[in-house]
Amino acid sequence: MKLSHRGLVAALVGAVALVSLTACSGSSTGGGGSAASSAQPIHVNVGYNGDGNGAMLEAIAEKQGIWKKHGLDVSAKQFTNGPLQIQALGTGDLDFGFIGPGALWLPMSGKAKIVAIEALGTADRVIAQKGITSMKDLKGKTVGVPEGTSGDMLLSLALANAGMSATDIKKVAMDAPTAIAAFTAGQIDAAAIWYPFVDQIKQHKPDMVEVAKSADFPDLAFPSSIVAGNDIASKPEMLKRYQAGIKEAMTWAAAHKSELPQLLSTFLKAPLESVKSEFAYVDVQPPKNLIEKWDSGIAPKWFENLNSEFIRMKKLDKAVDPHTYILFEEYKKA
Repeated sequence: MKLSHRGLVAALVGAVALVSLTACSGSSTGGGGSAASSAQPIHVNVGYNGDGNGAMLEAIAEKQGIWKKHGLDVSAKQFTNGPLQIQALGTGDLDFGFIGPGALWLPMSGKAKIVAIEALGTADRVIAQKGITSMKDLKGKTVGVPEGTSGDMLLSLALANAGMSATDIKKVAMDAPTAIAAFTAGQIDAAAIWYPFVDQIKQHKPDMVEVAKSADFPDLAFPSSIVAGNDIASKPEMLKRYQAGIKEAMTWAAAHKSELPQLLSTFLKAPLESVKSEFAYVDVQPPKNLIEKWDSGIAPKWFENLNSEFIRMKKLDKAVDPHTYILFEEYKKA
């Protein structure tokens, strides 16, 4: 059928309008975005920790409907620490997970990829029973610690700062809930743990003593991160959607800091005051500021400095370029 000149013009105008509408539907808060809301949902399994910082992303995204907006069908599971989530990434049971700074040596050693940096924190503590007033007093004492966590890292830093090593104490590996119970029952002399768990212990042991804290090491940043398995690059659409969702959630978090404790208290079914105690030590990183820090070299330096500490701790044997395990260029484009 032959179109008249007027019919041809009308058809072209309609085509241009359709292209414009399609382009608009592909935008998202994250920047590059994806046409996620109209696309086939992608199912993802994610992990989070049972504390405020560790559950922040999942709590915000669930409450704000962010995953659905970005075309993701999320199944979330709570873990007690980051290393367990990296194990689950390795077996394919998780697509994404959360780790604190103490587990960063795992992606540095090639066990996972970091897909986003979430926050900086100084919530870790080495706590001790009444009568113990310093790290040196822990010589020969029993210390409970969740291995491979930020508490474990702080313990190593604090021992070295006191001229000691792990051989000077009786270090016992235990997960956070076990450490809380053991300390409260007086079965261990000290614990390397973090808020809000420190606050929970204080409720039962008001005379406990903090003998070391993250802020004792001002030259180190303690970033928490979102991680994925090493095969995530083969799933570019999943990665793009998830990173875009993270950016939207963290933008919301930075703008609503005062609302975070109540949100997390409800999500975790945890006492509000306990969650508040943790967020006094959590510095949420807004994506815009984070990108500026990455491009200026500030953020990569956080990881290089911690890399040096992991070498000292004998968890790593060499320096690793952060650009090889942090998918930040993808993050910027998502």
